[in-house]
Amino acid sequence: MISVLNTVLHLTLIIGIAWWICRRLPIADHTFWPALVLKLGAGIALGLLYTFYYPVADTFAYFNDGSKLAEIARESFASYLRLLFMNDGADGLDLAMLEPRALFLTKVTSILSLLTFDNYWAISLYYSGISFLAAWYLVTVIHRFIRCASSAAVVAFLFMPSVVFWTSGLLKESLAMAAFFFLSAVFLKIWFHKPIGWWQILLAMLGLWVFWNLKYYYAGVFAAVAVTTLIFRAVIPARINQSAGIQAVVWVAILSMPVVAVSFLHPNFNLDRISAVIVSNNQAYNVLSDAGEYVRFESLTEEPLDLLLNAPLALFSGLFRPFIWETSSLPQLLQGVENAMLLMLFVAAMFTCGKYARSPHRLLILSAVAFIVLTAVFITMSSPNFGTLSRYRVGYISFFAFIVLCENPLLSYLQRYVPRLSRLDRKS
Repeated sequence: MISVLNTVLHLTLIIGIAWWICRRLPIADHTFWPALVLKLGAGIALGLLYTFYYPVADTFAYFNDGSKLAEIARESFASYLRLLFMNDGADGLDLAMLEPRALFLTKVTSILSLLTFDNYWAISLYYSGISFLAAWYLVTVIHRFIRCASSAAVVAFLFMPSVVFWTSGLLKESLAMAAFFFLSAVFLKIWFHKPIGWWQILLAMLGLWVFWNLKYYYAGVFAAVAVTTLIFRAVIPARINQSAGIQAVVWVAILSMPVVAVSFLHPNFNLDRISAVIVSNNQAYNVLSDAGEYVRFESLTEEPLDLLLNAPLALFSGLFRPFIWETSSLPQLLQGVENAMLLMLFVAAMFTCGKYARSPHRLLILSAVAFIVLTAVFITMSSPNFGTLSRYRVGYISFFAFIVLCENPLLSYLQRYVPRLSRLDRKS
């Protein structure tokens, strides 16, 4: 009973914070509350799924480890702070998740464990709420600067099933994607020459730190692409922007400089090592996966040519697989249905692809496409298991859905029957 009251108390606090923020970021609040309820419910559903369906549960391992750190804080707060900021004593702890990225999330979870008195469901609600608010902020920024894309942003970032589910609850993806969405919103404000408040600067710095510590491969690609796009805009003459082809070639040429810089930020990004990391991870997943439940690459070796030849399969699989007939469980079946819908939307978008080349935002589109391609290929090759892929891909698949939904004929057809969606694009 006390646990239930504790959960209700924190849920009330989260809803109160959301209400306060909603009043200050007013955009179509008829979507705000359904999206928030869906997000919080997804976090609870994730906990139930791992409780009754999956035998191995990272989410509970993070919670148990976080509770152990919280107990240290209750016994000696000074020892807890040394552990939190300097890893002092971490090696001697009986933790299930000692890998650096997992330990980082465990430390964050321990703070919430102290706040909630070790209540898993309340912690899950906080993670879901943080993830939602970051996604909502990104939607409001898109609504402000790219009004015609508001409907696509709402669907892609707030209501796309796999994105909602796998960025909810006590998982690395919840905090990592919250950081990613917020950083994307700040990037857009910089791109459109809008002032950045001090609180946004502080949150962006915190977000970049969290993003790097939880999903360094996403953060590295995002940093390279964002810096390239800002450099292009700052130094390339406007006349080059008149040709989409020349613009793309020059952008790719500039990209090589940030890529080299990023390669020094993490050992796995080292240009001499990255291919070995991809292949070794791929082989490890192949051994652990059942036949037919992973993307099978032929002759995948560390040779750059082999990686390049397998890249199209990795890209296609990372966007559209598993197919419905490749699924073997209810969660996979739901993923297969979503993938089928994405494929239909993509095909429909191809009939009007000329609009992308003529768009005044085509450099942003080019940047997003480059990010999607690079991360989809890297993640699919490194984590080919369909179950794992459905979770790890949430960062790029949300932006892919956003792009193909923009002015998509199928979405336009849907708006005839869901008037609220069409009002989003027109609301001033």
